[in-house]
Amino acid sequence: MRLSSPPRECNAHFIRLLLPLLILCGGRSLALDSHRELGQFSRQVWQTENGLPQNTVHSVIQTRDGYIWAATEEGLARFDGRGFVVFDKENTPQLKSNDVRSVFQDKQGALWLSTAEGLVRLSNGEAAVFTIQQGLPSNDVELAYEDRAGDIWVGTSGGLSRYREGAFANFATRDGLAAGSVQALFEDAEGALWVGTTDGLSRFKDGRFESFDAGDRLAGGGVDAVEQGADGCLWVGTPDGLSCYKDGRFKNYSVRDGLPNDRVISLRADKEGGLWVGTAGGLSRYREGRFETFNGAEGLSNGIVLSIFEDAEGSLWVGTESGGLSQLKDKKFTTYTTKEGLANDLVKSVYEDRKGNVWVGTYGGGLNLLRDGRVTTYTTKEGLPSNVVLALFDDAEGSLWIGTPDGLSRFRAGKFDTYTSADGLPNDFVRSIYADAEGSLWVGTRGGLARLKDGAFTTYTTKDGLPNDFVGTIYEDAGGQIWVGTLGGLSKFAGGKFTNYTTADGLSDNVVISIYGDAQGRLWIGTNGAGLNLLKDGKFTNFTTRDGLPNDSIYRILEDGRGQLWMSCNKGIFRLAKSELEDFASGRVHSLSPVVYGTADGMTTRECSGGGHPSAWRGGDGRLWFSTIKGVAMIDPEGLASNEQPPPTVVEQVRVDGEPVADMPNLKLAPGKTRFDFYYAGLSFIAPEKVRYKYRLEGFDKDWVDGGDRRVAYYTNLGPGDYRFEVIACNNDGVWSRTPASFAFRLEPHFYRTFWFYALCALGLCLLAWQLYALRLRQMRARFSAVLQERNRIAREIHDNLAQEILGVSVQLEIVARLMSVSSEAARTHLDRARSLVRGSIAEARRYVWDLRSQSLEERDLPTALAEMTRRLTAETGVQTQFEVSGTFRPLPPQVENNLLRIGQEAVNNAVRHAQARTVVVNLDFDAGSVRLSVRDDGSGFDQQSQANGEGAHFGLISMRERADEMGGSVRINSRPGEGSEVSVSVPIEA
Repeated sequence: MRLSSPPRECNAHFIRLLLPLLILCGGRSLALDSHRELGQFSRQVWQTENGLPQNTVHSVIQTRDGYIWAATEEGLARFDGRGFVVFDKENTPQLKSNDVRSVFQDKQGALWLSTAEGLVRLSNGEAAVFTIQQGLPSNDVELAYEDRAGDIWVGTSGGLSRYREGAFANFATRDGLAAGSVQALFEDAEGALWVGTTDGLSRFKDGRFESFDAGDRLAGGGVDAVEQGADGCLWVGTPDGLSCYKDGRFKNYSVRDGLPNDRVISLRADKEGGLWVGTAGGLSRYREGRFETFNGAEGLSNGIVLSIFEDAEGSLWVGTESGGLSQLKDKKFTTYTTKEGLANDLVKSVYEDRKGNVWVGTYGGGLNLLRDGRVTTYTTKEGLPSNVVLALFDDAEGSLWIGTPDGLSRFRAGKFDTYTSADGLPNDFVRSIYADAEGSLWVGTRGGLARLKDGAFTTYTTKDGLPNDFVGTIYEDAGGQIWVGTLGGLSKFAGGKFTNYTTADGLSDNVVISIYGDAQGRLWIGTNGAGLNLLKDGKFTNFTTRDGLPNDSIYRILEDGRGQLWMSCNKGIFRLAKSELEDFASGRVHSLSPVVYGTADGMTTRECSGGGHPSAWRGGDGRLWFSTIKGVAMIDPEGLASNEQPPPTVVEQVRVDGEPVADMPNLKLAPGKTRFDFYYAGLSFIAPEKVRYKYRLEGFDKDWVDGGDRRVAYYTNLGPGDYRFEVIACNNDGVWSRTPASFAFRLEPHFYRTFWFYALCALGLCLLAWQLYALRLRQMRARFSAVLQERNRIAREIHDNLAQEILGVSVQLEIVARLMSVSSEAARTHLDRARSLVRGSIAEARRYVWDLRSQSLEERDLPTALAEMTRRLTAETGVQTQFEVSGTFRPLPPQVENNLLRIGQEAVNNAVRHAQARTVVVNLDFDAGSVRLSVRDDGSGFDQQSQANGEGAHFGLISMRERADEMGGSVRINSRPGEGSEVSVSVPIEA
């Protein structure tokens, strides 16, 4: 079941999201170790304070998507290894009652919930409720069960019902049922349905019931549970004991046979052939003809066990009355603590002697012997010099040597003999002991190293070459050389001399606390705070947390039979293949990937204990023993069971911009979404805290992203497109999911990022380019037209004025030529007229040049240029001029200034040449939003009406209007015949 929102937020779409059940990944059968004592299983309990809705659990199942479901009296709970999601009638309207008696999943993936007010089926996003109105004999439903044919059998307080092809068929006592109230249902290997009722057991086969009760030697009248074992025995749980029906006979078991209680409520056959029995007095396992129970100090020893279920990984789930939900699972480690008989949980040293006895040195509890499942304790009362045991070792003679803060003791024939500094030890504080191949005993103390040989001690200190007098560890390699770890470095004793290695020689730290030599002649050295060292061919290689180690304090180093190094530290026990370490040392890999063990693997605590020697030991059978601050942890590397079940992975919820989104085909999200949160889970329950994840978002990520143990992935600012989020998980033993869980969606683009928008933009750009081209073409045509008009005007001016005057000059000169011989006086008169006409022609020519190219604005401002223009045009004409500037002058755009100058030029020229004006007044006025130029004269004037009708329209007036329009201004002309004229142009300007 997958939800998109918390239960309290559920609405109509809840049912659509309830059951997208994934197919659970296959794998080999896993089960609890049938040879392990019940008390050695790891047990975890969840109650209301952990999120369970209520502490009475009637039914437990695992659906094919991997979730664990628990039916309680306050609703249905779904568990993913970290937390519970609760479904009750407040957030799931289809549940009419919170009292859920049982839950099961049929072959099609539907969930069937049996409640106090009917049967509920959740399938393919739809909910169906079945009550007496749909044909059930009673609304008080105890359980539902599916047989091999796909029929759903329903047990109620009013009888048995079969649901087939959408209809119910009911069975009661009149049909042969033992009693009306049904409490258990089971189909055996032969296809017969067994029905447990309040008053006997019924077998339904070929349409007929056959019933059994106490008269048939059934243990009790009522039947609460039915199960079939691997041997074919049909187990029946009753209020008066357990019955086995086989070969037509019942065999009964009770508390006299080892059951913790005669009231048997639940049964489960596991994959190893064992039978788990839930009673009113606790949980029991029937194996090899005997019942095993938990002792009083262990959980599940006395509670009422209502339901039992074995999950895909082999863990056992137990629902109890008022005791919550429990999980039993195998542990990789077996632990020995004070519960198992140790005198003290703080263990400093552990050692297995040549006889296979395991000796445990504790801090304050003396010396403990583990043998044949029993613990024997030796303390100062038996002759130990101290109850703090720091070092252990035995010799070839069978003596056990014990190091304490108060001397060295030898235990032989049940008696302790103690040696102190008075007997030749350099110091009474004995930290380490080692017996070499030659029979010498080496003793490390706070005051130096001692060798006991032939009953005499030889002492070695810094005076003899030791780097430091505090000796923490001693080891003899295959060549007979003694290696000594001290607070001042590593020392090798050979040929009566010490050779020392320190940080100056490449050792990572001078405090050496563990040494191990392998069969290849390599020496592995553990330091206190600087990691692991490899001494090979005289060269040190260092490995630290920077390279992947979980901790830099290496208390002890052991090797198993597969080339794996096992090391203890205060953050757990970890193992690394020597080949991986060598690859790192040679540069072939750049990081280490140790397997780390802790409480999830059965250790009482992950913190191991240092300060003793040896703090870990490999026994003759290959088992490894480690001292911790809470007892001894033992593991068998050769028999280490691996969890080969790939964890099913689910995407539990997706939030977009903080809002939950339901998973559906062809999901499309509106544009503008920026934050995408994907919540997922890997459903492995052996060690949920060790589940690791990889995820990727197809369409964004190029490769898988390592998510560690984080169960959410965040993405922001995704572009529009199709995406598919995928996630896989690996379990505690590194087995990855075979198929990823996924969530696909399409993020729609904004309208401005769509294809049609791009097409419109391209079309718009084309139209804009065309308009710009057309505008440019119009501008060029307008300019050409203006040039043409100007050329025509100048041609008319030259024809009408300059050419006529030149013609007049020619006429006068011809007259002068004719009169020169007749009358010189008359000829002179005509010559004067010719000179006058020449001067006029020159003036006209200058004016034309002025019209064609005015240079006044290139070096002057507009008022100065206007004044210069007026002066030039009226020079030698006798016309009086007046030029005025009002307002605050400010520079204008070049186009405006040039057009105003040309308009003024045209107006002054018209006043001088055509109006025969005597006075011309030019005014340039600046105000806040415009500039106004006016030219007023007292000449002959003209009829404006005839000019407006186009009769004798002057080109100069048309040019004035065109220039005004070009500037966005207006031109106004006032004139009457005989009253002069005024030309006024106004142009808006920016403030």
